[in-house]
Amino acid sequence: MIRRRNPSNPLESTDELRWYTVRSMHGALLEARALPRGSDLKRAFVGAMLEWLDAGWQLGEFSSVSGTFFCTRGTERRIVGISPGDPQLEHRYGAAHLLSCPSCEE
Repeated sequence: MIRRRNPSNPLESTDELRWYTVRSMHGALLEARALPRGSDLKRAFVGAMLEWLDAGWQLGEFSSVSGTFFCTRGTERRIVGISPGDPQLEHRYGAAHLLSCPSCEE
């Protein structure tokens, strides 16, 4: 028997804190705000899409599985999402942790 992982839905309502984040395509955090606990995260996600469209941005790829969407205006591109983790903390994905030594002075 194969066990399947129970995928978490980043847009399910929860009593845990969630953040609305906007990042550049280089990963720089441009905007972050905490969403009230118990928020309707699906509504926040769709509402954010509409706000960006109304502001003149073109919507690109989006995923309710990851809770993110991309938008473009001219040469600017942004990734907007609903995040479970504190966006002020540095996140290292993949092999990014190999690029520097946290205990070494650089």
